[in-house]
Amino acid sequence: MFYQNYDGVHGEDRWGMVGKIGDPFQEDRLLALACAKCHCQPLVIAERNWVTTNNDGSQRYQIRVACTHCGFADEFAVNAKKEGVITTLKHGHQSVTPADLLAE
Repeated sequence: MFYQNYDGVHGEDRWGMVGKIGDPFQEDRLLALACAKCHCQPLVIAERNWVTTNNDGSQRYQIRVACTHCGFADEFAVNAKKEGVITTLKHGHQSVTPADLLAE
């Protein structure tokens, strides 16, 4: 297996998922978190940007979210420094988990 940053190419990631990305934080998904500015829910994942490869080989991503009501932007990181570590929202200071994703 090899790691892929998925910049326009598809390969097999560490979980054997071909053509998919290992974590569930994908663009256009909704998060059941309140906006830091207007305190309304939900937030939508607007961008998913590859940042770097960590020392353990995992890929670090910056996830940019936006409020569906006022448009206020916020961000957090997935796989920060090592695999499985998710940072809090930069402005909202809320913890983010995969359980916060709303069903599609």
